[in-house]
Amino acid sequence: MKKAQLLWKSIAPIGLGSIGLMLIPALVSGQTGDVVTYAKDVAPIIQQNCQTCHRAGSVAPMTLLTYEDARSFAPRIKYQVSNRLMPPWPLDVGVGIQHFQNDPSLTNDEIETIVQWVDAGSPLGDEADLLPNPV
Repeated sequence: MKKAQLLWKSIAPIGLGSIGLMLIPALVSGQTGDVVTYAKDVAPIIQQNCQTCHRAGSVAPMTLLTYEDARSFAPRIKYQVSNRLMPPWPLDVGVGIQHFQNDPSLTNDEIETIVQWVDAGSPLGDEADLLPNPV
């Protein structure tokens, strides 16, 4: 009897700890909400702020008109927007006039959305959420 109790006391914490570890992803995903997807979240940002230049025959070196385009450049997009290198906007919005007409700069929320999308593996999401490209 004592042997069984001793065995239970040594195994029970490991088993309960393992169950607790399995619950962590569920708790974390519940805290972060929906997964950011290209179709629902990222495409509108790219359409509004990037496709003017990132289309065939324009000044940018690659197009960003489709999910496949964006996904193939996802790590570079993350780097460029996180470091505020893209979209290019040479004016310091912290000095003088704060709001310019046709300012392509991304908001902090838009940058965070793109970062979350890339970090999540750049999921497409539901294609029904995609809006037609304006260009």
